[in-house]
Amino acid sequence: MTQSHQRSGLPAADDFTVPTALSRTAGVGLGPYRTVAGKLTRFLARNLPMKKLALGHRRPLVSFTFDDAATSACTTGALLLEQHQVRGTFYISGGKCGRPSPTGRLATTDQVEALFAKGHEIGCHTFSHMRVVGTDRGVLDNDLDRNRAFLQGFLGDIAISNFAYPYGDISFKSKWHLGARYDSCRAMTPGVNAGTADLGALKCNALEQIKIDRSQISRLIAETVRRNGWLMFASHDVSVTPSPYGVCPELLAFALRNALTAGCQVVPVAQALRLAHGTAANG
Repeated sequence: MTQSHQRSGLPAADDFTVPTALSRTAGVGLGPYRTVAGKLTRFLARNLPMKKLALGHRRPLVSFTFDDAATSACTTGALLLEQHQVRGTFYISGGKCGRPSPTGRLATTDQVEALFAKGHEIGCHTFSHMRVVGTDRGVLDNDLDRNRAFLQGFLGDIAISNFAYPYGDISFKSKWHLGARYDSCRAMTPGVNAGTADLGALKCNALEQIKIDRSQISRLIAETVRRNGWLMFASHDVSVTPSPYGVCPELLAFALRNALTAGCQVVPVAQALRLAHGTAANG
């Protein structure tokens, strides 16, 4: 617990940084991130497609996604999308709702409910922001079931059909298991999904102030148009002073305007999948 939180009496901010090794805990395997085996399974997971989809949409697609759902993403970020008449996908870890985090306080259930009411998609990010690599399948499934029950408890019997890997961390085994459970799983391998997409590890680009600028955004969107692909962005908080994992409103607005001006359809993940499958009307 930090000194500032000790003084304020508030709970310490949850640590969402990626550990380099795991201690022995119930249901979680041993082994550091940097072992040869760990590197190999992550390489295979990112580069060996397991759940392929030939993309059949007519216009290039762009999806804006937000992990953990910081309050600022649900207010400032969502409002920016709505002002451009588009919607996004928010991957929620139910056990973290309302808690402090490195990206600011996370959304409450009321804020998540408001997002859903305005047409944004709610996805799964595990209940406890659990690292899926090395986690026992039963423990993982229990956590995923808990997240679905939590979200459906106040949103109604909605489908929670799309998933984002916490920390962007993925293994061959977890990809196989989660790919069978969800319509799509979003990784954090940069690039554009084009031609044939790997639904077990969709490519996605960090829309984070310290990692991307206007020229890089423009190049990605231009590539998406040229290849008639599906471009995904991911961020956390949306603030004029963003965390290392967040973006300022001005850069998010630039990406939105650029995508729309280029003729892209900006849609949540679930709608992009329907367009790619040919089960929704292409605009």
